[in-house]
Amino acid sequence: MNLKKIVLTFSLPLLGLQAWAQCENKMSAKADFAYSTNSFGAAIDEYEKAISKAGRDKALKSCMQYQIARCHLHLNDYKNAAKEFKKLLKNPPENPLYHYEYGNLLKSEGLYEEAKVQFAEYVTKVPDDERGQMALKSCDDAIYFIKNPTCHKIENMKLWNTKESDYCPIIADKKGKEVYFTTNREKDIIGKENPLWDLHNEDFFFSKLDKNNKWSTPLPLENGETVNTGFSEGSGDMDKKFSTLYFSRCFGGKEAKKEGGPGCRIYQVKQIGNKWDVPTQIALFPDSFVCVHPTVDPNGKFMIFASNYPEGSQGGMDLWVATYNKKQKTFAEPKNMGPTINSPSHEMFPYLKADGSLYLSSDRVQGFGGLDLYVCERLAADKAEFGKPENLQYPLNSEGDDFGIVFELGKETGWISSNRKGTKGHDDIWHFEAPLAKIVLTGTVRDIDTKEVIAGATVKFDDGVNKFETTTDATGFYKKEIPFGVGYKMMATKKDYYEDYKEASSHGLDPLKVCRDTNLVVDFLLKTQKVDLEFEIQFKFDEAIMFDEYIDTVDNMVKILEQNPTMVVEIGGHTDSRGNDEYNLGLSQRRAQAVVDSLIARGVDKVRLVAKGFGEGEPRVLHKDFKGAESGFTFPKDTKMTDDYINTFKGDEKKFEDAHRFNRRIHMHKISDDYKPPVQNEDDNN
Repeated sequence: MNLKKIVLTFSLPLLGLQAWAQCENKMSAKADFAYSTNSFGAAIDEYEKAISKAGRDKALKSCMQYQIARCHLHLNDYKNAAKEFKKLLKNPPENPLYHYEYGNLLKSEGLYEEAKVQFAEYVTKVPDDERGQMALKSCDDAIYFIKNPTCHKIENMKLWNTKESDYCPIIADKKGKEVYFTTNREKDIIGKENPLWDLHNEDFFFSKLDKNNKWSTPLPLENGETVNTGFSEGSGDMDKKFSTLYFSRCFGGKEAKKEGGPGCRIYQVKQIGNKWDVPTQIALFPDSFVCVHPTVDPNGKFMIFASNYPEGSQGGMDLWVATYNKKQKTFAEPKNMGPTINSPSHEMFPYLKADGSLYLSSDRVQGFGGLDLYVCERLAADKAEFGKPENLQYPLNSEGDDFGIVFELGKETGWISSNRKGTKGHDDIWHFEAPLAKIVLTGTVRDIDTKEVIAGATVKFDDGVNKFETTTDATGFYKKEIPFGVGYKMMATKKDYYEDYKEASSHGLDPLKVCRDTNLVVDFLLKTQKVDLEFEIQFKFDEAIMFDEYIDTVDNMVKILEQNPTMVVEIGGHTDSRGNDEYNLGLSQRRAQAVVDSLIARGVDKVRLVAKGFGEGEPRVLHKDFKGAESGFTFPKDTKMTDDYINTFKGDEKKFEDAHRFNRRIHMHKISDDYKPPVQNEDDNN
């Protein structure tokens, strides 16, 4: 009895919005009974006989045709199921559900464009059902994600797989060198063949990693009948000590009477040396309900499992959490994990990763088709609280059933179970790995004027929590690997240079979508403190009142002082050569003081500022090429703006005025680094 199939069968509906267990007619009675007892092969035969006798009763024929399609779905015979849906859709169906279910079938075959046609028809007929629109969107999402896959590489574990079902691996030892998994292969299976599925019941097999890093040929977990029995065993988890196995056991047929009736329950069993003790059942719900797929919190505080218990259910199979009871020494008081985790569809095969994240499989309408793998972020370290499930996308998910994920210890590699294209049997185990890319932040620190590299400059990083720094090499180059999803405020500094500030971010870069190393470049340009900083600030004629458009320049001066918090500076004012010397000296002093007053008004401590007027006595030396504001003429670097030079432009008024304008400026000159910022008390922020 296949654990995946029996769970889905006991928890109808499989794909649809409602379940028709029978057509409620004497002609279909035998077929309905076979269907209700999971004898789907026999049900198909009986429905086909009944259809031939139904005459003109179109409603009955349609119902039985639909039931045949569902029988094929239960048997994973999608080809014949598709044929039956096509027959149903040849004539306009009375039930729009046919379009929805056929769309789901097409989606599970990866035929997304064809599925969209069926979902669109369903939306037209049942516009109030939001699941129709969700199904349409899921097809577009699947097409997009297949074109934009994650970095995962998927490989079939051929040594482990057979033509039957092989799935749900479990890490079985501390070194991660032994794996258990579930299989119904014919050889060495204790379980008998199940007539409902024409397949054997399942057992645990194991495989070990040798010193050459190769896996051994799988063998049964044990020779006796302690864990492996004539029933189906599999799909479980080990505790953190790797001494206790929690697993699912399903019963069917006459033998199930000994165990309280057909169904699936959770057991635990201790390993003592090389032998297994007698398994004991963990009583969670009445035996008439399915309880399967246990996974245990690494700290042993709780167990998450799947069940079709109806009270509090969101629909189908749900995930439940049971807390460990120290007195009873077992897990008890199960609670439904609620609508954040569960949906109206099936949620199964939970897995708790070592970092606390919860992985699960669901056939909810938003997926690629069949069961999809999802991850939920852990929200509380000591509680079973998790965020909304996020689809793991393609290629971990496919159009088929993808479930039973497990990670290798301490790695981002592991195994999934799937019946996707390329599967050797009914379900196969596939190995996955993601070559996670690196983000490297690099750049060069240069002199802003000479463009020469600055060796030995310090580049500092601050993400709001952590701070670190690195140093440029002989070529002015720095390099630092940074994590994904972090933003940095950065500063480059060097003795006798003003600091430069930049920002860098790896936000928005998905480590599973960025499949190659990414290089982020942030360069810095430092201004030497040995040369005055020149600022273009224009004043009203014959006044110490600056024009409004130069307010940003004053703000820039404030920023420089904030970035260099111990610096004391001289604010120097200059005029052009027109006017007498004494007048120009006084005018330049008033203008320098006006800038100082403006800086103080913006919060700069006055003890850091010295105003000094230079009049026309220091013609400017251009530290780079400058274009004139009026003429557009380029005045070359290193030109000294003397009267003799300026007078060469007397025949060109615009160039002449631009040349004089360069001398009307404010400079900021570092005097010392003696200023000590006041210590701010914590109470100041209250």
